[in-house]
Amino acid sequence: MMKLKFMAVFVVLLLLITSPVFAKSDYESDGKVCIYFFHSKGCVHCAKADSYIKDLEKEYPLEVHRFEITENSELISKLYSNYSVPNNERGYIPIVFIGDRYFLGDTLIIENLEPKIQKCIEKGCTKCPLCEECAEEEISLAYVLGLALVDAVNPCELAVLIILMTAILTRFPKEKGKALKAGLSFSAAIFLMYFIFGLLIIYGFKFLALFSGSGSVWFYQLLGILAVILGLLNIKDAIWYGGGGFIMEVPQSWRPTMIKLIKGATSTKGAFFVGLIVSFFLTPCTAGPYFVVNGLLSSLELLSAVPYLLIYMCIFISPMIAITLTAYFGFKTVEDMGGWRERNLKNLHWVAGLILLGLGTAMVLGLI
Repeated sequence: MMKLKFMAVFVVLLLLITSPVFAKSDYESDGKVCIYFFHSKGCVHCAKADSYIKDLEKEYPLEVHRFEITENSELISKLYSNYSVPNNERGYIPIVFIGDRYFLGDTLIIENLEPKIQKCIEKGCTKCPLCEECAEEEISLAYVLGLALVDAVNPCELAVLIILMTAILTRFPKEKGKALKAGLSFSAAIFLMYFIFGLLIIYGFKFLALFSGSGSVWFYQLLGILAVILGLLNIKDAIWYGGGGFIMEVPQSWRPTMIKLIKGATSTKGAFFVGLIVSFFLTPCTAGPYFVVNGLLSSLELLSAVPYLLIYMCIFISPMIAITLTAYFGFKTVEDMGGWRERNLKNLHWVAGLILLGLGTAMVLGLI
């Protein structure tokens, strides 16, 4: 009965998180989708792209602004800056700016422009490319919350704090204050390290964009495929735990070293230091959703991405804080929490798998 209740609660959470994701918008904007198209006289590729855009104008409510690139150097420079166009791509034509994306070359324009127009119409994004709000409209808080929830219910992070609290309370059974400080210090270290990891991942994806072009849709779909694969692997663990010779958790060979480190932490400073080290052990089982969310955030300016990252991290460490406070106030023993984790291990993988599979599928199909 408890398992059924557990699954029911998280299915409801899944529906709440993904409902704005899968639902097609009923909103039809009265305005037109704004496109800036830069070309040059006598350019064959520009003529080909322009002909394609003219066909789209017959089918969709578009407001196309056509500019000769040499006559509008200040405007194109501002757009290059706003869209973080790599230096090695600047000056080439034809190029189209729409929403938060740009497409360089007739091939990419023909392949990607229509799906982007459809997405803009569905979301009611009719602002001009110079509007800085366009980019942020493409990142939904629902995606970030969904992926953060996957990490929050990950069995790995629950296990490491339970081990830490057990070790401290076993050694100092009457000093719950010591356990409280150690647990919060450990959680703070995980927060700090993962925040740094997130910034590095975002910069890494931005670096990759220099070679692929930030307007390419393949990168976004690749992130969706990664989410689908991670979801299926978690569902595999829910159905066939350990099948295939691996699990979506800390590798078995790493666990003795990790446990030894955790049990050696008997002070607030020690717990913080151990948290910094253990964050690397957690990477194999938590990095998947984190890579996906930071891949999405890499399309934003760093200052715009940081608030999303902080929200993600607060949700990520919330179970650690909950376990620490629960042990301190004595609502349950740490052993009880460890037993709950073991009893619901497969359910946790179900939840993570279903959320990742749903979000990933929506990304691949262009529903989000």
